[in-house]
Amino acid sequence: MIEKHLPEAHECMPDKRVLFARLGTRYTAQINDHDFIHRINALFLTALKQIDPAVYHVTIDAETMPIEAIPSTFGNVKKISIFLSTLGIRFDKAIQQLLDQSKTFEATVMDAWGSEALETLNKKFDSFLRNRFGKGTMRFSPGYGNVDIRANKYIVKKLLKLSEITVLDTGVMIPRKTTTCMIGWYCEENRIS
Repeated sequence: MIEKHLPEAHECMPDKRVLFARLGTRYTAQINDHDFIHRINALFLTALKQIDPAVYHVTIDAETMPIEAIPSTFGNVKKISIFLSTLGIRFDKAIQQLLDQSKTFEATVMDAWGSEALETLNKKFDSFLRNRFGKGTMRFSPGYGNVDIRANKYIVKKLLKLSEITVLDTGVMIPRKTTTCMIGWYCEENRIS
């Protein structure tokens, strides 16, 4: 059964130091530039108000998954949890609006913030699943290793059956700040609910 989790926006708040690294600067180098920090803080708050985070997930028997969609590192897993996390379409529109206004700095910071916010959401959901299911593989996303990014279409449309996410023929998803992830489980049957 497909489940939906709607986290609070603040649960996606990325670490400012990590965001600065993504932007190519060191937090410690900028901490005394009060105008810069003020702009970044304002963008953090703006971004937080523009997201509608959601996670859709399902856990299935590994043998029911097409072999081309299973990471080669999943070896002898019994079950696979597949989840899709998104920040929602409003966030894409907010970035586009900044670009339309030629606010490149703000759009770049918001885009980086979104990437880190999505990763924060993924890490928290990964922890939730590990607490629920026990020992598993590393978290994996299509586009890495042996699983083609175009597997996103199968995951979104066939497994999760989501109409609110668009998957292009390239495997890229819209809203842009959307990822699909998988974790394989070596667990005993009684650990799976």
